[in-house]
Amino acid sequence: MITAVEALQLPSAQLTDEEKAAADGLELLIEEHVRKGMGRNGVDLQVGMTNPKVIAEVNQRLKRAGWATQWSPIIERHKLNAALQNLTGFGLNLFPTDESYKEHERKQLS
Repeated sequence: MITAVEALQLPSAQLTDEEKAAADGLELLIEEHVRKGMGRNGVDLQVGMTNPKVIAEVNQRLKRAGWATQWSPIIERHKLNAALQNLTGFGLNLFPTDESYKEHERKQLS
């Protein structure tokens, strides 16, 4: 079986320049939202991004920065035909990991 590390090296797993730029933009949007609305429990926001590669890239960046993430698809139903659905974005629940809380507490004691 191919390892995940090997699979990530495949051409199909690489981001295009447009996807990299979209990930950078989404990361900035999230950072701005965190700076304005951070609570002890984290933040919730909705993003209009639907590209799964961009979401995966930003998700990994957030995890490396000490965040836990929960993404929920935002589905819009067609007004005339409820069977038709369209993904319009994602809801993101973003909160510090246990390790981030512990590190925060250590810094408060210093």
